[in-house]
Amino acid sequence: MLPSPEDHAWSVRAGASGKDRATIYARNRLVEVGRGISFDDTAERVSALELVLGALGADLATGVLTAAARRRVEIDRAEAVVTGRLQNALTHLGVVGENGHPGLEAVSVVLFISTLAPAADVEAAWKEALDRSPLYRTFERLVRLDIRTVPTP
Repeated sequence: MLPSPEDHAWSVRAGASGKDRATIYARNRLVEVGRGISFDDTAERVSALELVLGALGADLATGVLTAAARRRVEIDRAEAVVTGRLQNALTHLGVVGENGHPGLEAVSVVLFISTLAPAADVEAAWKEALDRSPLYRTFERLVRLDIRTVPTP
């Protein structure tokens, strides 16, 4: 018997095998992750921060497609560009004399939606996606969010 939705909790395991390498295990899947943040554009692995921002973008992009399908609104593709700004990244590095914290201060999301559907229908699906998104609902209480959609035919 499955637990009720109110009682369900999601669980992952994360293990590190070096300062630049961690593995997240979720169900029977694994994701390789690098450091918490990286300033190196050539780093071998996605940083934990990039993974969090990507998860928000994926949640919103799949969420709008799901909401659109539920409403019988045809959307061909949705793609999110997510940018995060830390309050003070230097504190993560341990730079002496730096104040503040290394946490996210602001997140910007631009969602490109490829569709020929009427704008009002797409907007309704987008609003539903935001209302149902666990990550959006969490982030909206914690950081300054700037979210907008851009229709693309």
